[in-house]
Amino acid sequence: MIGADLMREAALLGARCVVATPADEVPHADDGWSGLPRERADLLRRLRAHETSRDPARLRLCGDLGLDATAYWLVMLCAAVELHPDAAAAVSLIGEDAHVQLPTPTVVARILRGIRQIPYARALAGSAGGGAAGRLGLVEVTETPPGLPHSQHPLRLARSEIAALHGDPAGLGRNRELRLVTQPSPPRPGRDDVAFGQEIAVRAVRLLTERRVLLLRGPSRRGARQLACDVAATMGASATVISADTELPSPVELARVQDGVLVLDLFPLPAVPPGPLNQLAAHPGPLVVLVDDTVVAEGHAVLEAPALGYPEAVRIWSRVIAEAGLASGADREPGTEPGSAGAPGTETTGDWLAARFRVAAEEAQEAVAEARQLLPAGAGPPTLDQVADRLRAQGARRMGRQVTVVKSQNRLADLVVPAALASQLEEIVAWHRGSHRVRWAMGLGAGDPIGTGLTCLLAGKSGTGKTFAARCLAGELGLNLYRIDLSQVVSKYIGETEKALGQVFDEAEAGHGLLLFDEADALFGRRSEVKDAHDRYANIEVGYLLQRLEAYDGVAVLTTNLQGNMDSAFQRRLRFILHFPEPDSGLRRQLWERSLPGAAWRHGDLELDQLAERFQLTGGAIHNIGLAAAHLAAATPAGLVTAEHIIRATQRELRKAGRPAGAAVFGSLAGAEPVTGTNGAGAARRSGRDSPTGARR
Repeated sequence: MIGADLMREAALLGARCVVATPADEVPHADDGWSGLPRERADLLRRLRAHETSRDPARLRLCGDLGLDATAYWLVMLCAAVELHPDAAAAVSLIGEDAHVQLPTPTVVARILRGIRQIPYARALAGSAGGGAAGRLGLVEVTETPPGLPHSQHPLRLARSEIAALHGDPAGLGRNRELRLVTQPSPPRPGRDDVAFGQEIAVRAVRLLTERRVLLLRGPSRRGARQLACDVAATMGASATVISADTELPSPVELARVQDGVLVLDLFPLPAVPPGPLNQLAAHPGPLVVLVDDTVVAEGHAVLEAPALGYPEAVRIWSRVIAEAGLASGADREPGTEPGSAGAPGTETTGDWLAARFRVAAEEAQEAVAEARQLLPAGAGPPTLDQVADRLRAQGARRMGRQVTVVKSQNRLADLVVPAALASQLEEIVAWHRGSHRVRWAMGLGAGDPIGTGLTCLLAGKSGTGKTFAARCLAGELGLNLYRIDLSQVVSKYIGETEKALGQVFDEAEAGHGLLLFDEADALFGRRSEVKDAHDRYANIEVGYLLQRLEAYDGVAVLTTNLQGNMDSAFQRRLRFILHFPEPDSGLRRQLWERSLPGAAWRHGDLELDQLAERFQLTGGAIHNIGLAAAHLAAATPAGLVTAEHIIRATQRELRKAGRPAGAAVFGSLAGAEPVTGTNGAGAARRSGRDSPTGARR
């Protein structure tokens, strides 16, 4: 490999220069080396000649992958160290560390400055962390002892490149294109069905043509990406989307994309510095940059990108359904079939999907492709319900560690609550299903000070069914249930809570889920009088939550056992406040029935009416008792749940709550399971049954 051989010579020559430098002389790094000028001049001439050669490795790394001179020679130096032991010894000498025989950014910068005459600072910056070669996975930073500066972190060729190094140099960096590049389906030239309509797309094309770099700025990443694809479609070109997850790609890397419209998505970055952003103006082709609404334009052409609404989603789904030939679903929940949520007889299957999933075209196409892959060979196109299932799966994959994804098949019919409360829950479902008709057909709600989302508070004592009701709502609406993990959201560090919550809200909107804040009083507490900095920042967190709830365009459910502890400003912004009472005897009878196994697994001595009348338990407690009794029965040969099992499980639940569990509490039921003590301290004795069928001795 010619490039590696040249860098071997450079390393050896550099080591000779270091040795030739007098011990009492400390040359400045920018000055390079002064010794051996003839040898350095000869090697410089050959290095520059190689940079214009047709060498396969150089063409691959510089032509296909777009590496500049610094990155290319860095890779070649790492290759030389792998191929030639004397090169490894030389870089150790240049780095002044006998224990490290790998190049560091400092060693790379010294060689490139002393031999190739690249400015030291530029070479050091281009090799720190592996530079562009590191971002492409060609080189890697090895583990280092703590306390070393980044300029002293050793670099080496990635293990995946070793085979190409010894066999096929043209194979270096195979499959090492920009790893975060995605290619949405190329838009069809001349189409007028762009999601956001022709007016905004034509205005964006005009700005992009005049300025070559256009910032699409807005609160929604999905909306900005879709508008960028609309721009490409209007120009009759394809769109290549690059997502920058950790740092801005270098102009050299971006220069490889010269066909069509390059779209650089900067939404994942915590901050977008104006300096590097200004450098992107050197891109040779049209460049669309996606940023959130906190980024300052700094003289760039800017267009505000709106969020995807129902009309845009209808256009997207109508096109995707037509292209894929999707079939209608057979098992759709009642009230959600096409035509049930819009003007009578006017909606289509595309409207049904648009009302539930406001996604960009690339997400819709990905969901259809996934659904098609899961079908057996020879099957027809997927149904809308199968596509909806894949969309929910997409959303679940995007959620971070702050959120637990709860899968639920429960419906409102599974919830045992008073009739008035059940009616309120049905109103919530109807509100969500008809919200797009109210906003987009009737023209109401867009300027509502409370916002466009649906936020509900479920209040009541522990165990009354609040969390289960949220699961039932999610199942009824066909949404994922995302439960917030407060331990991952609330931080002692100033500003971190707001950052984590912002991410949660954004991901929930993207993931088509119902957002559940369990025990919400811990997060949405009352604002207090400001006595110190802690109080001030705690109030800032509460204020941020108020603002974010107003902007949230999804379904959020808050549950609390202590409604009085919640800030009144939150309660004014809630669409629904539902109170979950403790169940009466009739509801308790239903809860006992549902919490126990079917009739085939019960003994005939169960007296559920007495249990419902005697014990004023919540649904959660009754569920726990039924589950514990079933486990006790499962340990017996027959496996039948008997009164003895019910009493033992009830005693356990009463003691957990600190309530009396003696014989007086059970009354006539104590005959099934004799108990001792009046305060729950005594242990239950066996009732004389020696078989699960209850036969007396």
